Amino acid sequence: MAGAVGLALLLGVGVYAFAGTGGGCSGDDSVSLNVAVAPDIHPAVVKAATRFNDAKTEADGKCVKATITKTEPASVATLLSGQGVATGGNQRPDVWIPDTSMWTSLVTSSEKGKEAVQATRTSVASSPVVVGLPQTLAGQLKGAGVTATPSWDNLLKAAGGTAGGGVTKNQMISPGTVRLLVPDPARNGSGMGALMVTSTLLTNDPNRESIFTGIVRTVRESTVPTVEAQFELFRKGRTGKQPISLSSEQAVWAYNKTGPAEPAVALYPIEGTLSMDYPVNITTTDDTKQQAATLFEKAMSTEATRSDVRSQGFRSADGKAPDGFGAKLGVSASRPRQLPAPKAAQVEQVMQSWAKLSLGLRILTLIDVSGSMAESVGPNTNRLQAIAQVSQGGLSMMSNDTELGQWQFSTNMQGKRDWKEAVSIGPLGERVGSITRRNLVLSTLQRMKPKMDGDTGLYDSVLAAYKMMNETYKPEFVNSILLLTDGKNDDANGRTLKQTLTQLKSMKDPNKPIQINMIGFGNGVDRNELEQIAKVTGGGTAVAMTPQEISKIFLQMLSRRIAE
Repeated sequence: MAGAVGLALLLGVGVYAFAGTGGGCSGDDSVSLNVAVAPDIHPAVVKAATRFNDAKTEADGKCVKATITKTEPASVATLLSGQGVATGGNQRPDVWIPDTSMWTSLVTSSEKGKEAVQATRTSVASSPVVVGLPQTLAGQLKGAGVTATPSWDNLLKAAGGTAGGGVTKNQMISPGTVRLLVPDPARNGSGMGALMVTSTLLTNDPNRESIFTGIVRTVRESTVPTVEAQFELFRKGRTGKQPISLSSEQAVWAYNKTGPAEPAVALYPIEGTLSMDYPVNITTTDDTKQQAATLFEKAMSTEATRSDVRSQGFRSADGKAPDGFGAKLGVSASRPRQLPAPKAAQVEQVMQSWAKLSLGLRILTLIDVSGSMAESVGPNTNRLQAIAQVSQGGLSMMSNDTELGQWQFSTNMQGKRDWKEAVSIGPLGERVGSITRRNLVLSTLQRMKPKMDGDTGLYDSVLAAYKMMNETYKPEFVNSILLLTDGKNDDANGRTLKQTLTQLKSMKDPNKPIQINMIGFGNGVDRNELEQIAKVTGGGTAVAMTPQEISKIFLQMLSRRIAE
C-alpha cells in the first residue's frame, strides 16, 4: 500500500481564487510573498496581510508584498509532499497556513516532503473539534436526561460504531438513533482530527486495532465531502436517524450566524478533544523570501490579528474565546479539555490505516455445509444455523458498494465438484433479479441446510475460490476469501495438503494480493492445516468455540490490514 499522503490526499481538492491585499510594493525592488491559506481562516489572514502590506515592511532592503491565496490544505500537502502537481495553475507557496498541524506532519513524514516545510511556533488561531447536534435533537436529549457533555465512547456506540471501552454514566444516547457525519479525513482537517481523537483515546486499549477498525468502517459510511455538507442535513422535518456532525467549533458558529431554520448546538465530550491550530509554515527556500516570511509570521501574532480571528468565530492561539460566544450561537466560551497533540508518526500511522480500511471490500465467503454442521450448539440451533446468524451480523457491517459472493462446500455438491456458487460476487446494493444482492445473501443464509451425506472438501474448494478471485481481481478493492468450517479436509478423492500448498504458491501474484482468512468452529477443526493455507496468502486463522466468538474474530481479521 502507498503511504498516507499518497493514498489519503490524492482525492481531487480545489484551489480557490486569491485576494490581493493593499500595499504599494512593485517592481524589482519588491519581494512578492505567496501565502496559501485554509479557506475558513482566509478572511482574517487577508485583514492581517493588508496591514502588513500597508506598513511596507522590508526584507533585505526590498519592500515585501504578501498575496493571500485561499487554498484547500490537502491540495498544498499533495504538492509539497511530491505526490502530485499544483492544481488550477497554482504555484508552490512561500508560506502555508493550513487548518491543522497534522497536514504539516503528513508532508514531513513523506519521502519527498521531509525538507519541504519549516514549521514555526506561530499559530494564527485555534478551534476545538466539537460534536454538533441539531437544536431540536439537543433539546430532546436534554429532556431525556442526557448531559451536555457526552463521551466520545457513547457517541460511537449510538452511531453504530464499536465502543472503545470508555466509561459512560448518564451520557447515554440510544444506540442506532443517530448518524455520525464526518468530513472526509483525507480532505478535511476536522475529519482527520476526529480520527486522531479516536486513536488517542484507544492508545492503551488491548483491542485497539479491532476497535479502530470497527469505528473506521462506521465512519466510512458517514463521510461527507465538506463541513458545510454536514449542516445541510440539519433541515427541519427530517426523518430517520438524527444527524450528528463532527467539525471545528468555528464551523458551528459560522453556520449559526447564517440564521438557519435548524441551528446547531456544539457539545464538548468529557474525555477532551483536539484543536485546529492554523500553524504558520515557511515553505520557500529563497533567502530573501525566508526573511520576508519570518516578518509575515510576526504579523500573524499581533493583538490586531488575534482580534481579527476572534471576530470570525475562532479562538486566538491562547484559547481565548470571542466576545459573544454563548448559547445563542450554539457554542461555549469555556475552554474545553485538550487531549495531547498527536506526534507526526502517529498522524502518519492513523492516516495510513484510514487509507487502507476505507478501501472497498471484495470478499468471497466459503461456508462449510458438510454433515457435521447439523450438530446442535443450542436450543433449536445447529452449527450451520449459528454460522448463518453470525454471517448476517457481519453483513450489516458492509456497505452497498462492498462486493460479496457466497459459495457452499462439502463433497459432491455438483457432480464430483466439492463446491457450488450460491450467490455470484458483486456489489451488495446491485439488483439480482427482483431483489438486491444483499437480500439474496440473507435469504440464502436462511435457507442453507447441511448435506447429511457430505464430507469436508476443503482443499479443492479453496483452490477453486483462489483461482476465481485471481482471475477476476480488482485492484481498487481489498480482495479476500473468508472460509468458515467446523472440520478438516476429509475428501479422499481430492488433493493433499502438500499439493494444495504447492498450487496456491504457484498461483500467488504479488501484484494481486488475495488473503485467505480461515475461521474454524468447534473441536473438529484441524488448526494446523488452516494455518498453513492462510500463511501462504498472508491471511489469518482463528478457531471459535461459540457462535458469539465468530463476530469478534471477523473484526480482528479485518483489522489485520492495519498492522500490515
